[in-house]
Amino acid sequence: MTKKMPLLFETFVEKLSESVDETDFRDAMAGAATALDLLTFAYLALPLQSCGEPKLISNYPPPWTAHYLQNQYQKVDPVIMRARCGGCPFPWGSDLRGVEMSPAQQKLFDEAAQFSIRCGLTIPIIDRRGCVAAMTFAADKPNSAFLRVAERYEQALHSWRHFFTFMPVESCPATEQWTAFR
Repeated sequence: MTKKMPLLFETFVEKLSESVDETDFRDAMAGAATALDLLTFAYLALPLQSCGEPKLISNYPPPWTAHYLQNQYQKVDPVIMRARCGGCPFPWGSDLRGVEMSPAQQKLFDEAAQFSIRCGLTIPIIDRRGCVAAMTFAADKPNSAFLRVAERYEQALHSWRHFFTFMPVESCPATEQWTAFR
């Protein structure tokens, strides 16, 4: 963990506590991600019930996020399936170790690659009520610079996970969701 991490985390928490909507949350995440040299992120909160809608806050290309949600890829995404188990942050890519991908999962990775989303580091989040979310930082290729940054901050990002567990992760009305940050 670097010396700048405590200040970065404090700034991030302050911005989140002042958040009143998804735009504020996205801006807080973008600021933190940029400071960590992890430029692309997505926060996906899964619904409590299978018929509910997931909540996605991201700076991924909007055509990709719309396509992902429209096709309900959260139901087949191996990264999300792994995040449902909780635990430590984990790296991923189209060559997930120990996972044989189905044709639907391979299609998901192939389509994501068209939007320069090919690998990443995901932080599983499971709150006190058992609600599941995933905070992902992604890159267009598993180059050594991304891997070094992800490795350098993995422990710190794992500690950030504990902060996220106190946030409401399920899709709920905006007023309920954002007042919980205050």
